[in-house]
Amino acid sequence: MEPLLEYITDLVVTHHRCNVNIIPEHITMLEGAKSRKQHSSKRRSHKSSTLSRREYARLGLNTLPTRQMRYEQVLPLHQLWRSYVREHLGLREGTQVPEVHEPHYEEFSKQLIKLDLHGARLKVIQSKCKTLEGLAGICVMDTKNVLKLLGEDDRLRTVPKSECVFGLSVGNMNFTIFGQHLTIRPAERSVKKIKTYLQPFI
Repeated sequence: MEPLLEYITDLVVTHHRCNVNIIPEHITMLEGAKSRKQHSSKRRSHKSSTLSRREYARLGLNTLPTRQMRYEQVLPLHQLWRSYVREHLGLREGTQVPEVHEPHYEEFSKQLIKLDLHGARLKVIQSKCKTLEGLAGICVMDTKNVLKLLGEDDRLRTVPKSECVFGLSVGNMNFTIFGQHLTIRPAERSVKKIKTYLQPFI
């Protein structure tokens, strides 16, 4: 303590040296070390209050009942989605979807890929697994790798994105979406920068 006090006193202007005082609690800061209490309080302050993905899965929050859901129950969700998609794509009565050779086609296709599909009515029009072709329903869960579609027969089916090509209808307009372009979580897909060139389904 004495050498430290002497060193600091020498750094102070002469007529203020008599006022130099060292607070013991601050010595740990000067030495660059922190007490166990300081470390534990820092860890507590930075601990997240949200669930991790592992905790989310362990609680079963990313699963849905396979038999209790009814197609009629999700129709209101589909109606909300129809309003959402028209606003997201800027579709108005009489709007023409841009053709491939038109300048606005690229931007329109990127916005189509960024859609949140919860509530969308989808149909598998092509798949590497032929048993999936023809499956249709309203999307009730959109994860990174799969879509869960509730069909009119009240059956919930899990469809892998990367294996399929989906048909999507909005009013009298029909769209084709390649599932391999959707293999991102919806929240991340909506803000992700889409590559200019989208590789077609093979």
